Amino acid sequence: MIFEFDISEAESLVSIRVEGTGDFQKGIANVLAVANDARFKDGFNVLVDLCRLNYHPSLAELRAFADVLISLKDKCSGKTAIVVSNFFHYGFGKVLGGFLELAGIKMQVFRDTLEAIKWFKD
Repeated sequence: MIFEFDISEAESLVSIRVEGTGDFQKGIANVLAVANDARFKDGFNVLVDLCRLNYHPSLAELRAFADVLISLKDKCSGKTAIVVSNFFHYGFGKVLGGFLELAGIKMQVFRDTLEAIKWFKD
């Protein structure tokens, strides 16, 4: 699994790209590493590109991933946009978004990066 991220303080944006075969435990560790990066500030938006990810999480994994994100809520109050390339990941993103919405976290899933960036500005 390839996990790369960039933090632009000038744009208040974290860009994450994940490719290859997914690994749940590595994914959790990578999210925590981004959240604990000294450049990451509360209120930054997060753009996650999963278009080249090969992973089909179970419902239990989605719930556990949501729990990790919810635990970071106070540190990560900006919007999160997930960009996907297929309907399976779109559906998984909607389920994850439902879990997060119940906790007051702003997350949406998109099929297009430009639409996701536009949503940040709305």
